Amino acid sequence: MLMQTTFVDGSEAYNELVSTLDSIELANYIAGSNRLKAKDLKRDDEGRVIVNIIKPHILEDTDYFRKAAIHFEKHKCYTFLYPSGDPSSPYKKHWDEEKKRCINGYTRKSDGEWIPGYYYYYLNYCPILRSRIIGKRTSKGNVEAERVSGFPDFWDGDYMFFHYIDQAQKSGEYGSCLKARGKGFSLKGASMLVRNYELFGESVSYALASDTEYLDTDGLLNKAWSYLNFANKHIGFAKKLRLKDTMMEKKAGYKKPGDPTEYGFLSGIIGVTLKNTPGKARGKRGKLILWEESGIFPNLLKSWRIAQKSIEDGNRVFGVMIAFGTGGEKGSNFEGLEALFYSPEAYRIKPLKNVFDRNVSNQICGFFFPEYLNRADCYDADGNSNVIKALEEVITTRLKIKYSGTSSEDAAQAKAEEPLTPQEAVMRTSGSEFPVEELKERLAEIGPMEASFTASHYCGDLLLTGLNIVEFRPRPDKTPIREWPIKRPDLEGVVEIIALPKKTGDKVEFGRYIGGVDTVDDEYGTSLFDIRILDTYTDTLVAWWIGRFRRAEDNFAQAAKIALLYNAQLNYENKLKGFYAYMVNKSLTHLLCDTPSILFDKSMIKQRNVYGNKSKGTPPTTLINAWGRRLQADWMLTKNEFYNDLNYKVIRDIGWIRECISWHIGGNFDRVSSSNMLFVFREERIKHIKVLKDNRNLEDPFSSDPFFQQEGVASKSIFNSVDFANIII
Repeated sequence: MLMQTTFVDGSEAYNELVSTLDSIELANYIAGSNRLKAKDLKRDDEGRVIVNIIKPHILEDTDYFRKAAIHFEKHKCYTFLYPSGDPSSPYKKHWDEEKKRCINGYTRKSDGEWIPGYYYYYLNYCPILRSRIIGKRTSKGNVEAERVSGFPDFWDGDYMFFHYIDQAQKSGEYGSCLKARGKGFSLKGASMLVRNYELFGESVSYALASDTEYLDTDGLLNKAWSYLNFANKHIGFAKKLRLKDTMMEKKAGYKKPGDPTEYGFLSGIIGVTLKNTPGKARGKRGKLILWEESGIFPNLLKSWRIAQKSIEDGNRVFGVMIAFGTGGEKGSNFEGLEALFYSPEAYRIKPLKNVFDRNVSNQICGFFFPEYLNRADCYDADGNSNVIKALEEVITTRLKIKYSGTSSEDAAQAKAEEPLTPQEAVMRTSGSEFPVEELKERLAEIGPMEASFTASHYCGDLLLTGLNIVEFRPRPDKTPIREWPIKRPDLEGVVEIIALPKKTGDKVEFGRYIGGVDTVDDEYGTSLFDIRILDTYTDTLVAWWIGRFRRAEDNFAQAAKIALLYNAQLNYENKLKGFYAYMVNKSLTHLLCDTPSILFDKSMIKQRNVYGNKSKGTPPTTLINAWGRRLQADWMLTKNEFYNDLNYKVIRDIGWIRECISWHIGGNFDRVSSSNMLFVFREERIKHIKVLKDNRNLEDPFSSDPFFQQEGVASKSIFNSVDFANIII
C-alpha cells in the first residue's frame, strides 16, 4: 500500500505504522485509495444510500446537513420568519420541516447521501465548546488553542456511530460502543435525550449511571439541561412548560389550576443512579436508555438484563439501549462493557464484523471509535479522517513514552486513553501485576488461528482403569472452557493436555510434575474448580482442567485423577476442607504438598505446628495471593531456556491468558487463583534446589533421563541454564 508519511522508511516509527495499517482492517480501508463515494452506492426504497458502517464511503459537501447550524452561527438565530402559530404560515412550515428532519433524518436527493434524525439534531441544535487555534504552530506540531462555543463539526466517526444506532434501532437491537477519550459522547448522548424530549410525546428517555457524579456536575444530564435551555430560547418546536424540573428529571407539560390532571406533551428525561443495585434498572420503559460510563459500571450485565425486560416483549423491542465506555478507565468493572462489546448477540446488541482489532477474522463486536478517527487537525473540511496523519501522531507519542523511562503502567494508560484497537481500550491500566500489554499481543497472535492453534491439544476425560491407574480418553464431541468471561451453560469442561506425562521406564518420576489447585466445596455456585500441571523439566504448563461438576466430590475426583496421571504433587488452597478430606479418604495425601516452608521463611505464615488440612497446601491470604501473582508475572517475562523464548510467548492456555489480562482485585479469577498455588509451589522447589546446590555442589541429576537423551533436547534443559537460581526439580 502506497502512503504519504513523514516517517523515514525502515525506521521503528515507519515499521509500526505499516504494521498497524496491515493489521487493522478499518484503518487500512479508510487510508486506502479504493473507497467509494455516495453516488457509487446502492440506494434503498426511499432513495437513500445503503450505509456500510465497517466500509465507510468518502463524505462530500457535508455542510449541506448543517445549514441550520451555519445560519445560527452567522445570524444568532435559526430563521428570520415572523413567529406564528398558524399551521399554514411560513414560520410553522419551516419548523415542521425541521422536526421531520430531526425525526426521520435528512437526505440529499442528488446522490442519496443522508444522516439519521439523531445526528441531524446533534449537528444543528446542540452547541458545544469547540477548540479554536489562536497561536502559531511550533516545529513540534503544538499550537495554542482556546475553547469557544459553536456547533459540532461533521465527523465520519459520528456519521458511522449514528448510522450504527439507527440500524440497531430499526432491527430491534441495541448498541454498545467502546471509544477513545475526547470523542464527545456525553454531548452526543445528551443531544439524543433532548431530541426525544422535544419530538416524541409521552416518551421517556433514561440516563443510567453507577453514581450521580457521572450524570450531574459536568455529566450527561448537566449537558442535556443546557440543551433544553438552548431549545427554549431558540427552537420553534421546544417544549417550554415543565411539570417536573429537578436535577435528575425533567417532564414536559402543565396542570390547570385545581385540576390534578397532567396536560401537554408529557415527554420526559430521567436520570437514575444504580449504586450497585441492579434492581433499580427494572421498569424503565424508555424510548432510549443510555448507560453512561459503562466501563466503570458495577453489575452492568445484571442491570442490563433487568432493563431488557422493561422494553422487550419476546422479539418485540420498544426502545433502544446504548452502553458507552471510554478507554483508560481505572476501576474493577470493565468486564461488563467488554462482554457487551465482544459478545453482542448474547445481549441483543447489533453485531458488526470486527474490523477494529489487529489480525482478526470471522469475529463480531459492537461499535468502536478509535483514536485515528477525527483526531484534532487530522480530518478534512467534510469530516473525512486522515488516518495516516493521526497514526503518525499517536505512534510518535507512544515511542516518546517508550523511551522516556516511564513505568509500564503509564505506557498502558497512554494506549488505553488513545486506543487504536478495542483491545487497547479495555486494557487494565492499574492494579494488576500481570504484563497485560504483552499478553494482549500474545492473544492477538493466537486469536485469528485459535482453531489451528489448539488442534494439537489433547482434550478429553480421565478414567480410572485400576488401582490408582488413570487413562486418558479423547472426547472430540466436547470442548474445554477457554473463554473469559465464561458464558457457556455447560460448565463441566474437559481436561486439556499439551504433553502427556513422560515416563522413565514404565513410571512417571515423582517430582517432575507439580500442580496448583483452586478448589470449590459447595455443590452450587459460580466459582469453577481449576487444576493445572507444570513440567519442571521444561518449566511449562502441560495440562489443566477448569470446570465444575454438580457434585463437589466429582470435582475432587477429577483433580485426583490428573495428579495420578502425572504422579504430581499438588499445592491447593487449604481454606476449604473438602479436597483434603477426599484425598485422605482415598489414601492419596502423598499427592498433596506440605505447606511450603518458604512461606514461613518470608513470614507470610507464622504457625508451624499444625495438623490435618492446615499442614498441607497454602492458605489463600491477600499477601500470599499477591505474591503468587507476582511470581506468575515474573515467570511470564523470564526466558524459557528449553524453548529459547520468553515464557508468555509459549503459553498455550488461552483461558489463563484472558484471565490475566482481565484480572482485577474485585473479581473471581479461578485460573489465576490456582496458578498462585502452582507458582508458590514452584518457588518452593527453586528454594530447595538452591539449598542442595549450596550444600552438595549439585550436578544435573537428570542428565541420564531418556527425555534428555533425545537429539537436540539435552542442550535445552533448564538444568544447563547459566543462572542456577532458576532451576527447579
